[in-house]
Amino acid sequence: MRRTRLTLAATMTASAIVVGLPAAASAAPADVTVQLVAMNDFHGRISNTAGGDSQLLTAPGADGVYGSADDVVQEVGGAANVAATVERLQSSFRQSTEGPAASFFVGAGDLISASPFESSVFEDEPTIEVLNAMGLDASSVGNHEFDRGTHELRRISAATDGTYSDDVSACDGVTRGVDGCYQDSTGADFAGTDFPYLAANVLVKGTDEPMLPPFRVFRTPAGQQVGLIGVVTDTTAGIVSPDGIADVDFIDEATAVNRWVPVLQQMGVQAIAVLVHEGGTADPAPAPSPAFDGCQNLRGPVVDINQDVDPAVDLIVSAHTHQAYNCLLPDGEGTPRLVTQAGYYGRLVTDIQLSLDRRTGDVDRAATYRAANVPVTRENPDAGVQAIVDYWTARSAEAGNEVVGSVTADISRAYTDGAEDRQQESSLGDLVAQAQLEAMQQPQYGNPVIAFMNPGGLRADILYARSDGGEAPGEVTFKEVFDVQPFGNTVNAVTLTGADIKQVLEQQFIPRPPRSRLILGTSEGFSYSYDLSRPAGDQVPADSITLNGVPIDPAASYRVVANSFLVAGGDQFSAFTAGSDPVTGPVDADTAVAYFQQHSPVSPPPADHATQIG
Repeated sequence: MRRTRLTLAATMTASAIVVGLPAAASAAPADVTVQLVAMNDFHGRISNTAGGDSQLLTAPGADGVYGSADDVVQEVGGAANVAATVERLQSSFRQSTEGPAASFFVGAGDLISASPFESSVFEDEPTIEVLNAMGLDASSVGNHEFDRGTHELRRISAATDGTYSDDVSACDGVTRGVDGCYQDSTGADFAGTDFPYLAANVLVKGTDEPMLPPFRVFRTPAGQQVGLIGVVTDTTAGIVSPDGIADVDFIDEATAVNRWVPVLQQMGVQAIAVLVHEGGTADPAPAPSPAFDGCQNLRGPVVDINQDVDPAVDLIVSAHTHQAYNCLLPDGEGTPRLVTQAGYYGRLVTDIQLSLDRRTGDVDRAATYRAANVPVTRENPDAGVQAIVDYWTARSAEAGNEVVGSVTADISRAYTDGAEDRQQESSLGDLVAQAQLEAMQQPQYGNPVIAFMNPGGLRADILYARSDGGEAPGEVTFKEVFDVQPFGNTVNAVTLTGADIKQVLEQQFIPRPPRSRLILGTSEGFSYSYDLSRPAGDQVPADSITLNGVPIDPAASYRVVANSFLVAGGDQFSAFTAGSDPVTGPVDADTAVAYFQQHSPVSPPPADHATQIG
């Protein structure tokens, strides 16, 4: 374990081009230079990733335009490589800095959940052990930290001091080996995070008290203080299962930050950073800059958050949108402020460096004030972290490598220009919906006839050539199926009217920044058209909605299948909550296993249930 080194882990985001204000030659010797190394949206990628998730564009092809077959790519990612990259950046910083200095490693949420098999099957305890070993010092919560509910978040974070929790300890109240509390690589029982999860805008319902600490203060060797306030997107209530968050309220991010800024200042803390699990989207950097550089036309919620957050905040580290950017945006007083994000899956980390005025303790934005996104390369992985990853990979291998079926070709999510596109119907989404429908077509579930699948619930593709456990090309393992749906949702059935089904389809087009729509996967025989030129709420013509060629009757009742996330109104599909006679079925991944066992070899279905007509 490497907790003994003086670092704070920050999930901060920035670009590989160094962006910052013009510096006066160099920070005065009396200043205190602070480094924050940040990452975000790690999602339990403790093992080395593969395919597109492992490839970082570093230069365009010979034509100077990204998207060519000869683009220059670099393999990145993996927890052991994150650890080595952070250590290298911190070592270089310490050696190159004159005068007092301190380095911190922090995160901006979604460090766990939506995780691969080797972490998710153990309730993400492997990822927590890895983050502890890497020396993470603090992180904001992300929306995915709430996927298993607030009770599990308190357990995983070991928030047991009674101030911000209900005294849930890491191994109490769970069924050992089923709901959590596995022995780690040292043979010890799971003890939770060594770092605090920060949640300033997640309040115990009906109170103004945060459910977890709102901030953390760190002291440099020279006595300066740095305060970190953590917040999560205020849309969390609409994108996680409502049942698991019934005891909390999510308030506006900037409102929560501005509540705690004066508290920190009263404590003598003037250097203040915000870790916010919300973000924006920037246009690709022009060639020949690497694809993770620059800040072209940043837009999205983080722009408004930056405007609304107190100018006393010196830095905003963002997340959630899986973008890589490093921006200087004017704060509410017009002073440039760093706003950063470092992509996703541990492909990049952000190296942020600030000067603290020795007299005031505040960040001197006219001195050292810069950030750069740095690729997490694979040439020298950290041996200690790799040993932890190997331990959990071996434990998961026996069950994960069981072959459950086969495919004739890749079955994937929708992509546009090489990036996942949830605004399009996908072959994988339709397949998952069909698998869930067939698993539930039994009298005990009411013999449902239609199934829906949310695209955000699809977290990996099923690839013909993938072979994690030595299986032959085309063979599909339990681990591969699990990686597609890693949340452990159940498959449920409810009764909806035809009018309710139309409303479900209309809610695909509720704006969810940065997406203008969210297209559901649907089961075989179901089809509809949509026209984006029509008024919101009436973009799906009622007579276009059919089941096996027969128009859906608005007044009739239909038995419908969806996962527990959607049935509870997740992703703002509130029309599902109108359903009656709910019945809970099997775990979603198990329905996919059963489908492959029955239908293999499986071919990718055409993604043609939804037709855009305008």
